[in-house]
Amino acid sequence: MARITIICFLLLVSLSCYSQNKDTFEVYFPFNKSQLTREAENYIDALIFKDTLIHGDRLIVLGYADYVGSTGYNDSLSRLRAKNVCNYLINSGFEKTDIKLMMGRGKVERNGLTSKDGYATDRKVQIIIDHSPQLTIIAPPKPTVLKQPAVMPQERIDITKLKVNEAFALNNIIFQPGLPVLERESEPDLARLYDFLVQNASVRIRIEGHVCCMGPNPGNEIHDDGKLSELRAASVYTYLAEKGINRNRLQCVGLGNKNPVEANEDTEEARVKNRRVEIRILSK
Repeated sequence: MARITIICFLLLVSLSCYSQNKDTFEVYFPFNKSQLTREAENYIDALIFKDTLIHGDRLIVLGYADYVGSTGYNDSLSRLRAKNVCNYLINSGFEKTDIKLMMGRGKVERNGLTSKDGYATDRKVQIIIDHSPQLTIIAPPKPTVLKQPAVMPQERIDITKLKVNEAFALNNIIFQPGLPVLERESEPDLARLYDFLVQNASVRIRIEGHVCCMGPNPGNEIHDDGKLSELRAASVYTYLAEKGINRNRLQCVGLGNKNPVEANEDTEEARVKNRRVEIRILSK
């Protein structure tokens, strides 16, 4: 208990020196990780305990990644870091409405600097207290956004029998509407894909993201269909990489709505089939 008290005291002293007249605070992450470390949680706890972050503050939460990895992967990773910090703040008593903006800013450019391992200071989330005057805006009612229903299980495909350049759809990969955030219902198909890659260590795959509908969809936070499909593919990439699959075996790409399996999207069932993730075998 005494040791914990001393650690808290030192954190508070360092905060008092650092945070005066400061509106931006930075939380750091290990390489290729999106979960908060114990040190990061302690830092946020100290900010709250010291009343540096106060319930009711309007907060901007921005995630970043180093330049190691593809653009799509780093965009997804930086957003996941920001999302996890927001979740920690909300679990600590902040309201969702206190978070004015949450987004991933992708990789930090390092022109002229090279390091194969990237830079630790770029793997971060910034928590910014917004002191700008708050405007009252009367917004029109938001359109109702239907949660993507689970696709009914189809006949199981024997992945081991697929040939190079053949692809198959992960039928039950479900995302939050308009976002690249995986729902919990996606876990069985993701686990099945992970097990296949573990058992077939020479296989390389490309994760191909697809979205439905022409143009922006009501309620989407990301209005570029190509970008959304790329980030969704990158979310699957991140899942596999964080579980230990070598990134050299993985590629990801967003194909937008260029390759629909259902030409007529008048029904939600047809739209579900079109907003999918496919796995293409690159080599065996």
